[in-house]
Amino acid sequence: MKKILICYFSGTGNTKKVVQKAYDSFEEMGCDVTLYNIDDGFYKDDLNQFDCLGIAYPIHAFNAPSNVIKFVKNLNKLNKDKKDKKDKKSSKKPLFIIKTSGEPLALNNISSVKIKSILKKKGFVLNNEYHYCMPYNIIFRHSDNMAYKMWKSAENVLPIDCKEIIEGKKSKLKYFPCGRLLAWIFRIEHWGGRVNGKHYKVNDKCISCQLCVKRCPTQNITIEDGEFKFGKNCLMCMRCSFHCPKNSIKIGWFEKWKVNGPYNFNNPNEGEEERHKKYCKKSYKKYFARMDKKLENNKSFLESGTKSNLKFDDNFT
Repeated sequence: MKKILICYFSGTGNTKKVVQKAYDSFEEMGCDVTLYNIDDGFYKDDLNQFDCLGIAYPIHAFNAPSNVIKFVKNLNKLNKDKKDKKDKKSSKKPLFIIKTSGEPLALNNISSVKIKSILKKKGFVLNNEYHYCMPYNIIFRHSDNMAYKMWKSAENVLPIDCKEIIEGKKSKLKYFPCGRLLAWIFRIEHWGGRVNGKHYKVNDKCISCQLCVKRCPTQNITIEDGEFKFGKNCLMCMRCSFHCPKNSIKIGWFEKWKVNGPYNFNNPNEGEEERHKKYCKKSYKKYFARMDKKLENNKSFLESGTKSNLKFDDNFT
């Protein structure tokens, strides 16, 4: 039985939804899967007990969120015996990366550059990475129709991608030219998020339910003398403003980009107006066509069930 650890961070629930489907798919294929929420702090257990490591996150300005990079830096190195040290390639354990974003731009592919580099030094080699479109929690609100379409595409394709991982079939995304440099430049968002986060405010609609305080992944929101205080550790994950039941949190410089309230992933609303029809139109078209093609190419696998068509990679470990 293959043992897989998936460490994930999810701002408003999109990445968690994708990871849960991956978990279910791996389990159906006979794997023993452990999910670890990065919100819970650094993972200190022995990574050698697992055959494969997965890292999952939402893309922030073409990068992994700062807390995910920090988490990866604090993971323990794999323990190697003398024989393994001589054969560096075969001693490395497989790594896969799952990432989500609201648009299918190729520039998003560079978001895993830093994580790949860090984990390579810890004994992992990136074999698989997958990018799934899920609706925005900032910039603008996708229609529920688009949210439904995004989720159904990811949900249908995830079993195929999980099959690739356990069978040792490599699948990598193409990095944008000068990707490392671009990723480094866009990483300014990590600093910008902390600065902007100090400008968050709560208006008079607030009912003091304190959900924002309880759910903040960096404990950046506190209450002092009955007033909400926003510190300097904001990730701009949008968890506080997106889930605020009264839409009472102002998100600083990006208030005009705020998105509030959950999407309906279960039932498309055919009467709903699509306000952003032209936004990344060609990119979305290519993305959904690529997902449909993958489904068509793996029709027999999906129709015959999971375990019957599997060929586990002997070199998985």
